Amino acid sequence: MELKHDTSNKSNRFYLLDNEKEIGEIAYAYVNESLIDINHTEIDSNYRGQNLGHKLIEAVADFARENKLQATASCPYVAKVFGKTTQYDDIKA
Repeated sequence: MELKHDTSNKSNRFYLLDNEKEIGEIAYAYVNESLIDINHTEIDSNYRGQNLGHKLIEAVADFARENKLQATASCPYVAKVFGKTTQYDDIKA
């Protein structure tokens, strides 16, 4: 399984590939130069239950930390995860 980061002008997202097949993604948008909003997470139904959503959240969190960004979560899944743990308190806006 491979994790990729796409920052083309159409999207900002991390996505997972399994043998060239895209199996999950997490998308974010810049609100301003120091704040991102994580607005979408999706995992292929055949790959659910493997903590891949958490892996994608961790990728965005690491990106935010490395770039000194704060994050909000309009994605319900990410908001739920943010609310259940203190692991991401350092990036939560």
